[in-house]
Amino acid sequence: MPNSKSSDLRIKVIDRCLSDRNRDYSTAEMFELCNRELERRDFQPITAMNTIRNDIEQIERIYPGAAVEHYREGRNIYYHYADPDFSIYRSLLKPDETVQLIQTLSLLKRFRGMPQFDWITEIADRLGASLKIDEVPTEEVVGFDENLDLKGMEHFTPLFNAIIDKRALRLTYKGFGHSEQRTITVHPYYLKQYNKRWFLIAWNAEADFMANYAFDRIVAIDDSSEPYRPTDVDFFDYFDEMIGVSKDSRKEPRLIKLWVSPETWPYIMTKPLHGSQHVLSVDDSGAIITIEVYLNFELQQQLLSYGEGIMVLEPQELQDRIKERLTKAFDLYGK
Repeated sequence: MPNSKSSDLRIKVIDRCLSDRNRDYSTAEMFELCNRELERRDFQPITAMNTIRNDIEQIERIYPGAAVEHYREGRNIYYHYADPDFSIYRSLLKPDETVQLIQTLSLLKRFRGMPQFDWITEIADRLGASLKIDEVPTEEVVGFDENLDLKGMEHFTPLFNAIIDKRALRLTYKGFGHSEQRTITVHPYYLKQYNKRWFLIAWNAEADFMANYAFDRIVAIDDSSEPYRPTDVDFFDYFDEMIGVSKDSRKEPRLIKLWVSPETWPYIMTKPLHGSQHVLSVDDSGAIITIEVYLNFELQQQLLSYGEGIMVLEPQELQDRIKERLTKAFDLYGK
């Protein structure tokens, strides 16, 4: 493990000793306590008393107000902060705020396993130490529907950085249904996860159009010399009128009218298809509902996932498309 983390642990233990109001600690006692903590965390123990003295000097040098006093009793030298209320980890948070921060630190570890995001765990540990939180929970108590084995996850960090740095990119991409890959200039704006897959939302400079690009279909990413094209799109609202990530902004959302079977209705009632879901009627024959969204592939997939439990009543073009896909599926099984 990195030496810097070993140093952080020693500083934490020494600070706790120096700020103890009940007693003072000798160099030898702090040496023993530091080694006990290092071994507990699987670090190599220190071998020289001078390490403790150097750590104390570092605390005084780096942290404002960290004045350390010492005195000798027999062969031992004892230390304490000149200000009995001082600690380099003094927290200004209220107890409930500390609990909330612990929860946040645990959720941050959701990124564990993503390429080049190991620093999040280290930052969480350092922040926990700075608040005198002895243990930030590491066991999994919340499960997210992640797919860390998804092809293309190595693109996450380069795309994330390009968005933050506001850089145009040359994207080599091979979409589904295309036999040849193509290279296009894009202006990256947003990363979106849907159905366990990650997508880049970006402006396609050649087509002058906002599009989405699946990580697993990206072949290569290179910087572009083209000036970055900023956007004023609010991506918190961008996905409001759609299911999934596909949106043709040149068109408008459509009012979709659906019949839901009595068996399926409890699921749709408790987990609406979309935030715009509106109930027109419910009786023994089923429910009639509407949603207002863009017509896209993800909408079709979601409706088809309910099988015979949902039927499209309007618009006709969506009904025809669903019927066509169901007919092809029937023909496939009928062979």
